[in-house]
Amino acid sequence: MMRRHLIGWTLGFGLAAAAGAPALAQSCGDDMTSMSQQRQHAMEAINAMVQGAKGKQIDPNVFCAKSQPLNAIETKMLVYMTKNKDWCQIPDEVVNQLKDAHAKTVSFSGRACKAAADQKKAQAQGAAGMPQAQPLPAGPL
Repeated sequence: MMRRHLIGWTLGFGLAAAAGAPALAQSCGDDMTSMSQQRQHAMEAINAMVQGAKGKQIDPNVFCAKSQPLNAIETKMLVYMTKNKDWCQIPDEVVNQLKDAHAKTVSFSGRACKAAADQKKAQAQGAAGMPQAQPLPAGPL
């Protein structure tokens, strides 16, 4: 639903610019359209990975890596929107929706990256071998 709001908002900017709004409105619209497309591309890459897994568990290392571009573009969009909110006439609702979506993205990717780090740590401990057990006492008790 948020994607529809962002797309509608950016399309509205394009129409406003074409109707004689200042060149800045066109710049805001172009910037937001570009970032929205980058975000959509990152989301499609994640969705394709999830669909490709066909219900099987996804490697947390892969998911962690695939989620980083989405985190980055959402952060970039939030910084841009916050900085240019008044100048670009960005509605509060759009900013708040992206903040909510970004919080979910960061939370989910954070859990995947933590699982990946835990998995890597467990593999490193396994490769190093189990700690040597203390030898049992020998001789008479």
